[in-house]
Amino acid sequence: MRSALLAACAVTMLTACAAQEQSPLRTSDAQKPSPSLPATPRCQADGFTWQSVVHRTALIGLSDAKEIQIPAHGSASPPKPKLIRTLSARISPTAVEAGVRSTDALASLEDKTSEMLEPINSRLALHDPAKLTTSKMINDSDATVRGRFVEAVGLRLVTGTFTVTCTGGTVHGTVTTWGRGRSYESLRCGIEDHLSGMGREAERKACTDRRAINQTAFAARRRAGAAAVFSGVDGSGRRRLHSGRP
Repeated sequence: MRSALLAACAVTMLTACAAQEQSPLRTSDAQKPSPSLPATPRCQADGFTWQSVVHRTALIGLSDAKEIQIPAHGSASPPKPKLIRTLSARISPTAVEAGVRSTDALASLEDKTSEMLEPINSRLALHDPAKLTTSKMINDSDATVRGRFVEAVGLRLVTGTFTVTCTGGTVHGTVTTWGRGRSYESLRCGIEDHLSGMGREAERKACTDRRAINQTAFAARRRAGAAAVFSGVDGSGRRRLHSGRP
Protein backbone atom coordinates (compact mmCIF):
# COMPACT_ATOMS: atom_id res chain seq x y z
CA MET A 1 0.00 0.00 0.00
CA ARG A 2 2.75 2.42 0.93
CA SER A 3 4.55 1.66 -2.36
CA ALA A 4 1.38 2.42 -4.28
CA LEU A 5 0.95 5.77 -2.47
CA LEU A 6 4.56 6.73 -3.19
CA ALA A 7 4.11 5.82 -6.84
CA ALA A 8 0.94 7.91 -7.02
CA CYS A 9 2.72 10.86 -5.41
CA ALA A 10 5.59 10.50 -7.85
CA VAL A 11 3.22 10.53 -10.79
CA THR A 12 1.42 13.59 -9.39
CA MET A 13 4.71 15.45 -8.86
CA LEU A 14 5.93 14.64 -12.35
CA THR A 15 2.65 15.84 -13.82
CA ALA A 16 2.88 19.07 -11.83
CA CYS A 17 6.48 19.61 -12.91
CA ALA A 18 5.57 19.01 -16.53
CA ALA A 19 2.75 21.52 -16.20
CA GLN A 20 5.12 24.07 -14.65
CA GLU A 21 7.67 23.55 -17.42
CA GLN A 22 5.11 23.84 -20.24
CA SER A 23 3.21 26.85 -18.89
CA PRO A 24 6.04 29.41 -19.41
CA LEU A 25 6.48 28.16 -22.94
CA ARG A 26 2.83 28.85 -23.77
CA THR A 27 3.08 32.30 -22.17
CA SER A 28 6.24 33.03 -24.16
CA ASP A 29 4.48 32.06 -27.40
CA ALA A 30 1.62 34.47 -26.62
CA GLN A 31 4.05 37.32 -25.89
CA LYS A 32 6.05 36.95 -29.09
CA PRO A 33 6.02 40.32 -30.93
CA SER A 34 4.05 40.51 -34.16
CA PRO A 35 6.05 40.95 -37.34
CA SER A 36 7.24 44.57 -37.63
CA LEU A 37 5.27 46.86 -39.94
CA PRO A 38 6.93 48.01 -43.17
CA ALA A 39 8.99 51.18 -42.88
CA THR A 40 7.33 54.46 -43.89
CA PRO A 41 7.55 54.73 -47.68
CA ARG A 42 10.24 57.14 -48.81
CA CYS A 43 10.03 59.23 -51.95
CA GLN A 44 12.65 60.46 -54.38
CA ALA A 45 13.54 64.08 -53.64
CA ASP A 46 14.27 64.67 -57.32
CA GLY A 47 11.43 62.52 -58.64
CA PHE A 48 8.61 65.10 -58.71
CA THR A 49 6.61 65.65 -61.90
CA TRP A 50 4.28 68.65 -61.94
CA GLN A 51 1.09 68.10 -63.92
CA SER A 52 -0.07 71.69 -63.54
CA VAL A 53 1.06 74.88 -61.82
CA VAL A 54 -1.50 77.69 -61.57
CA HIS A 55 -0.69 81.29 -60.60
CA ARG A 56 -3.25 83.89 -59.64
CA THR A 57 -3.25 87.19 -57.79
CA ALA A 58 -5.30 86.94 -54.61
CA LEU A 59 -6.68 89.98 -52.78
CA ILE A 60 -5.59 89.63 -49.15
CA GLY A 61 -5.76 93.17 -47.76
CA LEU A 62 -8.22 96.02 -48.19
CA SER A 63 -8.83 99.41 -46.60
CA ASP A 64 -12.10 101.18 -46.02
CA ALA A 65 -12.89 103.85 -48.61
CA LYS A 66 -11.55 107.20 -47.37
CA GLU A 67 -12.07 110.74 -48.58
CA ILE A 68 -8.69 112.10 -49.70
CA GLN A 69 -7.57 115.21 -51.58
CA ILE A 70 -4.31 115.17 -53.54
CA PRO A 71 -3.04 118.55 -54.77
CA ALA A 72 -1.75 118.98 -58.30
CA HIS A 73 1.74 117.49 -58.56
CA GLY A 74 1.43 116.54 -54.90
CA SER A 75 1.09 113.39 -52.85
CA ALA A 76 -0.94 111.82 -50.08
CA SER A 77 -0.77 108.71 -47.93
CA PRO A 78 -3.13 105.90 -48.96
CA PRO A 79 -5.66 104.46 -46.51
CA LYS A 80 -4.32 101.69 -44.30
CA PRO A 81 -5.40 98.21 -45.43
CA LYS A 82 -6.49 95.38 -43.14
CA LEU A 83 -6.09 91.65 -43.65
CA ILE A 84 -9.34 90.32 -45.09
CA ARG A 85 -8.57 86.61 -45.46
CA THR A 86 -6.53 83.84 -43.88
CA LEU A 87 -4.30 81.41 -45.74
CA SER A 88 -1.78 78.75 -44.81
CA ALA A 89 0.73 77.10 -47.14
CA ARG A 90 -0.13 73.41 -47.30
CA ILE A 91 0.49 70.03 -48.93
CA SER A 92 -1.96 67.15 -49.33
CA PRO A 93 -2.04 65.18 -46.02
CA THR A 94 -2.34 61.91 -47.95
CA ALA A 95 0.96 62.65 -49.71
CA VAL A 96 2.70 63.26 -46.38
CA GLU A 97 1.25 60.03 -44.97
CA ALA A 98 2.65 58.21 -48.02
CA GLY A 99 6.15 59.50 -47.19
CA VAL A 100 6.44 62.73 -49.20
CA ARG A 101 8.59 65.33 -47.43
CA SER A 102 7.04 68.79 -47.66
CA THR A 103 10.48 70.40 -47.94
CA ASP A 104 11.27 68.25 -50.99
CA ALA A 105 7.96 69.12 -52.64
CA LEU A 106 8.46 72.84 -52.00
CA ALA A 107 12.02 72.83 -53.32
CA SER A 108 10.85 71.06 -56.47
CA LEU A 109 8.04 73.59 -56.96
CA GLU A 110 10.49 76.48 -56.50
CA ASP A 111 12.69 74.95 -59.20
CA LYS A 112 9.67 74.63 -61.46
CA THR A 113 8.48 78.23 -60.98
CA SER A 114 11.88 79.92 -60.41
CA GLU A 115 10.31 81.68 -57.42
CA MET A 116 10.99 81.85 -53.71
CA LEU A 117 7.88 80.41 -52.08
CA GLU A 118 6.61 80.40 -48.52
CA PRO A 119 7.40 77.19 -46.58
CA ILE A 120 4.62 74.71 -45.90
CA ASN A 121 2.56 75.62 -42.78
CA SER A 122 3.42 79.33 -43.13
CA ARG A 123 0.64 81.70 -42.10
CA LEU A 124 -0.40 84.64 -44.21
CA ALA A 125 0.88 88.12 -43.27
CA LEU A 126 -0.52 91.29 -44.78
CA HIS A 127 2.88 92.70 -45.75
CA ASP A 128 6.48 92.94 -44.68
CA PRO A 129 6.53 95.66 -41.96
CA ALA A 130 9.98 96.74 -43.16
CA LYS A 131 8.65 97.67 -46.61
CA LEU A 132 6.43 100.44 -47.95
CA THR A 133 6.19 102.23 -44.60
CA THR A 134 6.38 105.63 -46.32
CA SER A 135 4.25 104.78 -49.35
CA LYS A 136 2.60 107.76 -51.06
CA MET A 137 0.07 108.27 -53.83
CA ILE A 138 1.49 110.69 -56.40
CA ASN A 139 -0.65 113.05 -58.48
CA ASP A 140 1.22 113.96 -61.69
CA SER A 141 -1.66 115.96 -63.14
CA ASP A 142 -2.21 119.75 -63.17
CA ALA A 143 -5.46 119.48 -61.21
CA THR A 144 -6.33 118.59 -57.63
CA VAL A 145 -7.73 115.08 -57.28
CA ARG A 146 -10.48 114.44 -54.75
CA GLY A 147 -12.42 111.30 -54.01
CA ARG A 148 -12.93 108.21 -51.92
CA PHE A 149 -9.78 106.13 -52.13
CA VAL A 150 -9.17 102.46 -51.41
CA GLU A 151 -5.89 100.62 -50.84
CA ALA A 152 -5.65 96.96 -51.93
CA VAL A 153 -2.93 94.40 -51.19
CA GLY A 154 -2.46 91.18 -53.13
CA LEU A 155 -0.08 88.27 -53.47
CA ARG A 156 0.81 85.70 -56.10
CA LEU A 157 -0.89 82.44 -55.10
CA VAL A 158 0.68 79.25 -56.49
CA THR A 159 -1.08 75.88 -56.66
CA GLY A 160 0.72 72.85 -58.11
CA THR A 161 -0.35 69.23 -58.55
CA PHE A 162 2.35 66.57 -58.67
CA THR A 163 3.23 62.90 -58.85
CA VAL A 164 6.34 61.43 -57.25
CA THR A 165 7.84 57.94 -57.13
CA CYS A 166 7.96 56.40 -53.65
CA THR A 167 8.91 52.97 -52.37
CA GLY A 168 5.24 52.06 -52.17
CA GLY A 169 4.44 53.27 -55.69
CA THR A 170 3.44 56.56 -57.34
CA VAL A 171 2.00 59.20 -55.01
CA HIS A 172 -0.22 62.11 -56.09
CA GLY A 173 -0.55 65.39 -54.23
CA THR A 174 -1.11 69.15 -54.29
CA VAL A 175 0.90 72.05 -52.88
CA THR A 176 -0.62 75.50 -52.27
CA THR A 177 1.63 78.39 -51.29
CA TRP A 178 2.53 81.90 -52.43
CA GLY A 179 5.44 84.10 -53.47
CA ARG A 180 7.32 86.34 -51.06
CA GLY A 181 6.33 89.64 -52.71
CA ARG A 182 3.20 91.73 -52.35
CA SER A 183 1.38 93.89 -54.90
CA TYR A 184 -0.23 97.17 -53.86
CA GLU A 185 -2.87 99.14 -55.69
CA SER A 186 -4.53 102.44 -54.78
CA LEU A 187 -7.74 103.40 -56.56
CA ARG A 188 -10.49 105.96 -56.43
CA CYS A 189 -14.01 104.61 -56.18
CA GLY A 190 -15.92 104.86 -59.44
CA ILE A 191 -12.91 105.30 -61.74
CA GLU A 192 -12.46 101.96 -63.47
CA ASP A 193 -9.81 102.80 -66.06
CA HIS A 194 -6.65 100.68 -65.88
CA LEU A 195 -7.88 98.58 -62.95
CA SER A 196 -6.47 95.09 -62.60
CA GLY A 197 -8.60 92.13 -61.60
CA MET A 198 -7.51 92.69 -58.01
CA GLY A 199 -8.47 96.37 -58.29
CA ARG A 200 -11.92 95.54 -59.60
CA GLU A 201 -12.47 93.10 -56.75
CA ALA A 202 -11.29 95.71 -54.25
CA GLU A 203 -13.68 98.29 -55.67
CA ARG A 204 -16.60 95.87 -55.51
CA LYS A 205 -15.86 95.11 -51.87
CA ALA A 206 -14.97 98.58 -50.57
CA CYS A 207 -16.93 101.07 -52.66
CA THR A 208 -20.65 101.41 -51.95
CA ASP A 209 -23.53 103.08 -53.82
CA ARG A 210 -21.67 102.48 -57.08
CA ARG A 211 -24.15 104.29 -59.31
CA ALA A 212 -23.92 107.55 -57.36
CA ILE A 213 -20.15 107.19 -57.07
CA ASN A 214 -19.74 106.57 -60.80
CA GLN A 215 -21.83 109.60 -61.70
CA THR A 216 -19.93 111.86 -59.32
CA ALA A 217 -16.55 110.49 -60.36
CA PHE A 218 -17.34 110.81 -64.07
CA ALA A 219 -18.27 114.46 -63.65
CA ALA A 220 -15.15 115.14 -61.57
CA ARG A 221 -13.00 113.34 -64.10
CA ARG A 222 -14.35 115.42 -66.96
CA ARG A 223 -13.51 118.57 -64.98
CA ALA A 224 -10.04 117.38 -63.95
CA GLY A 225 -9.21 115.56 -67.16
CA ALA A 226 -7.46 112.76 -65.27
CA ALA A 227 -8.24 109.23 -64.17
CA ALA A 228 -7.25 108.67 -60.56
CA VAL A 229 -5.80 105.21 -60.64
CA PHE A 230 -2.57 104.35 -58.85
CA SER A 231 -1.29 100.99 -60.03
CA GLY A 232 2.20 99.66 -59.58
CA VAL A 233 4.95 100.84 -57.28
CA ASP A 234 8.02 102.84 -58.24
CA GLY A 235 11.46 102.52 -56.68
CA SER A 236 10.52 104.63 -53.68
CA GLY A 237 7.44 102.57 -52.90
CA ARG A 238 5.06 105.25 -54.18
CA ARG A 239 1.97 104.84 -56.36
CA ARG A 240 1.79 107.09 -59.39
CA LEU A 241 -1.34 108.62 -60.81
CA HIS A 242 -1.82 107.66 -64.46
CA SER A 243 -3.24 110.73 -66.18
CA GLY A 244 -5.38 110.68 -69.31
CA ARG A 245 -8.37 112.33 -70.91
CA PRO A 246 -11.63 110.34 -71.12
